[in-house]
Amino acid sequence: MSSTYRTARKKIVDSLVKKLQGIDGQYPYNSNLFNNVHGHMVFLDQIQEYPKVCIVAGDETRQYQPNEFKWRFLSLDIRVYVEDQEDSQEVLALLMEDIERVLDENDVLTYDDTVSPNLKTTSLTLQSLSTDEGVMAPLAIGEITVACRY
Repeated sequence: MSSTYRTARKKIVDSLVKKLQGIDGQYPYNSNLFNNVHGHMVFLDQIQEYPKVCIVAGDETRQYQPNEFKWRFLSLDIRVYVEDQEDSQEVLALLMEDIERVLDENDVLTYDDTVSPNLKTTSLTLQSLSTDEGVMAPLAIGEITVACRY
């Protein structure tokens, strides 16, 4: 049986997926994701249930420091899909607030607890939030770009 090698990129995405699956509609959250969070891209025509959240690792850069130390910077794109017949933009805004809350609470995110010391991110910084501004009603699509330093 072969062992599975998983990159830090994949582990960070998987850890963030688990954290976002905790958005269950109970205080302090406004929305319930019903565990409908995935670590890969899902296209609009593939979605059967709303809301849906997809996290995809983007570009990664390095910053080399003295003593062979290097910072890694990973771009994460979080795509959010919702549906509401009355006000899809409000539903989207509330869900994006919940996602931002999870990011704020997990700025230092443990992404590998199989080694000692555990591997953690240094920061998760929200770079941008954007929406479709109602063009897709009754659907709404939002995107959050996050810079992860580890």
